[in-house]
Parts: sequence; structure tokens; C-alpha cells
Amino acid sequence: MTAVLGKLGDRILERLVPKASAKAEAEWYVHCYCRERSDYRKLCTTAGCGSCYAYRICGG
Repeated sequence: MTAVLGKLGDRILERLVPKASAKAEAEWYVHCYCRERSDYRKLCTTAGCGSCYAYRICGG
């Protein structure tokens, strides 16, 4: 009986609180390369990485 009530409570909770709202997505930067005096990096998340972009002058 306790297991049945537990499953019922879980189903009700799933409808009230979406699963996506409980996820926190981590973000970090990855160094790509240094070319023509520009340093390039890309932003990565748990879903994948974006494209590289210039963010500062190399050696600066």
C-alpha cells in the first residue's frame, strides 16, 4: 500500500513541477587557439560546445 501511494505521489509531483526546471546547466570556457594576435575560446555546456570566437589579444 505504501508503494502505491508513493507512486501516486510521484506522478502528482511530476505534473506540478516540470523536470526541466530542476536541471542546472554547467558552463565553462575552452581555449581554442591563438592566431593573428587574437586569442580564441568557446563556451561549452553539458549539452555541447559552441563555436570559437576572439576574446582578447594574444599575450595580453
